[in-house]
Amino acid sequence: MNRVGRIYSGGHVLCVAAAAFLLAVCPLAIAQESAAPDPPTPAAPEAANPPADGQPKPKAPPDGSPTTQPKDKPAQSAPAPAKSPVRMSRPGTFDVNFLGTDVRLALRLLGTQGRKNIIATKEVTGTVTADLYEVTFKEALEAVLRSGGFVYQQKGNFIHIMTRKQLEDIEKSQRKLKVQIFRLAYVTAFDAKTLIGPALSSDGLVEITPLAAVGIAASGTDTGGESYAADSILVVRDYEENLRRVAEILRELDVKPQQVLIDVTLLRATLTENNALGVDFNTLAGIDFEAMGSTSAGGQNMTTGTISGTALPNSTALSTLRTDFNSAIDAGGMTIGFIANEAAFFIRALEGVTDVTVLANPKLPVVNKQRGEIMVGNRDGYLTTTITETVATQTVQFLETGTRLVVRPFIGRNGYIRLEIHPEDSSGSVVPVGNSVLPSETTTEVTSNVLVRDGHTIVIGGLFRERTSNARSQIPVLGNIPYLGMAFRRTNDNTVREEVIILLTPHIIRQEVDEAVSEMLKDDVERFRVGQRKGLRWWGRNRIAQSHLRQAKQDLRNGRRGWTLWHVDMALSLEPRMEEAIRLKERLTERTYWSDESQYSATKYVVQRMIMAELGKPVERVIPPRKPRDPDELGPDVRKALGISPRIEDPLPGPQGEPAETPNWKLKSDSANTDDTPGGDDSKSAERSEEEPEARSPDEVTK
Repeated sequence: MNRVGRIYSGGHVLCVAAAAFLLAVCPLAIAQESAAPDPPTPAAPEAANPPADGQPKPKAPPDGSPTTQPKDKPAQSAPAPAKSPVRMSRPGTFDVNFLGTDVRLALRLLGTQGRKNIIATKEVTGTVTADLYEVTFKEALEAVLRSGGFVYQQKGNFIHIMTRKQLEDIEKSQRKLKVQIFRLAYVTAFDAKTLIGPALSSDGLVEITPLAAVGIAASGTDTGGESYAADSILVVRDYEENLRRVAEILRELDVKPQQVLIDVTLLRATLTENNALGVDFNTLAGIDFEAMGSTSAGGQNMTTGTISGTALPNSTALSTLRTDFNSAIDAGGMTIGFIANEAAFFIRALEGVTDVTVLANPKLPVVNKQRGEIMVGNRDGYLTTTITETVATQTVQFLETGTRLVVRPFIGRNGYIRLEIHPEDSSGSVVPVGNSVLPSETTTEVTSNVLVRDGHTIVIGGLFRERTSNARSQIPVLGNIPYLGMAFRRTNDNTVREEVIILLTPHIIRQEVDEAVSEMLKDDVERFRVGQRKGLRWWGRNRIAQSHLRQAKQDLRNGRRGWTLWHVDMALSLEPRMEEAIRLKERLTERTYWSDESQYSATKYVVQRMIMAELGKPVERVIPPRKPRDPDELGPDVRKALGISPRIEDPLPGPQGEPAETPNWKLKSDSANTDDTPGGDDSKSAERSEEEPEARSPDEVTK
């Protein structure tokens, strides 16, 4: 027991392993103590602790001292269990601590904690160092793989770890090329092919339809032939993900373009003022103007009567003095003349004022970035001759004058529009010069590139020019005499003032709103047309026919179908081609307009004859006069073969009944009289005669 006490007192209990070691040694020590109660002697130490079998015996010290364990040497303890690098911090998240850990071991630890099936290729090697806290399994896996430049691919319950090149090789082996067709409405296939280039892979291929012809030049031979006439098409062959990107790009590109309405106001004003004053003085010695019996229209152009012999007593003694300033002054104005004996004196004064204003206001809608042109004016033709050594060729050319607008808009951001614009207003003519003609033109035009806000007006051109001229014709020396010199000279003062201004207003078209406004303008045009018609004389054929048709509609609303048919017949008697009256009569009588006419052509309906012969039916069913007004009376096979469909019409107003018939204007018995025929009700007939006297027939007036 003393030995046990010494061992216990000299050792330090560090862990459960040391305690177990002592418990294993205690029974042996107790047994030895009971066998040898006396304390061991130095002479026989081996007897007290004999060596086990196979163990070397301890050597005795040379001085004969006992061999015992040093009291100050502590007992050895077992190592503590290692801490796991991957620990679950809370459900669904982990704390990860790797320090130079092999990447394959790190993946195995992650798979164990996350209960995932992770398989790594042999190329996945290396070490990883990472400290991650409160991360999910996916975040931890991606962080570990990213540090080594690896990627993963999940298929079902398995996660495959590989290098990036291995993944690319696998995806490439699994990818398949597909072909997809894209139809374009607003962008050309050529432009789209260029724009989708960055979205294609190296294996991608694009084919497009041919480009459409550009321009609308007049031609007597070019009709398009068999050129492609459907939508622009892109045929793209590439991988599925690339095709998706191409579809997204085209969805953004192929959109409806915007339009711009260009409104140009071009004003040109010319004011011409002309003041002229001239004096003519004529003397003819030896001639008596009064005796000559002359006549004159206002004293300007003198016509002599019969000159007697006494009027010219001595012709050799005749002498004259005259001035000629009035002939250069235009006709008009005022002329004052004095004729007495041998002298005639004429004064002519003229002031002319001419004010010319030209206002042009062309409007033109243009698609964004496209060229638009409008021309309203004249084309005067003239011949040009080209002469070579052997032949002379004449060609006809044209001088175009009037109002012309050429524009190309570019819609920008924030409602701004950039415009390349060329407005022009011109006038001219072809002037004969000798044996040829030359064109002469006066024009006002401007070419500019401007930036304007939507709906705002800007001045893009202007001109003010004034030209003043003072002309004087006189007799030398005499015309310079103050006051008296006016009788020997002519003056002509001319002032011309010209003013030109060009205004521009662009507007981005809002489709629905502006289309509604355009519809209103179309109605205004129709109102203008009807107003012009109403301005005609009331006794004209068209006015009377319109009056009868108007009255027919009113009678139809009031249920007087007999009167309605009579007014329709009257309208057609005046205007047999009035389509509205023809349709109304067909609906009233339920018969076609040509039902009483005969077929006048044997070759006009050749196609209908062929089709009906193929169907095995008589052609008379689909051509006048047997062609029915209601297409439903034809068989469905005939309607389908000839493309005949029923006319969509509103029901006639008023009560519906039997087909109307032309009123019988002869007297009928009272029992047969109805409101639908004239004379059915005397009071109503009298009332009608007051309201609509022009609508009564001659027989009814007699009645």
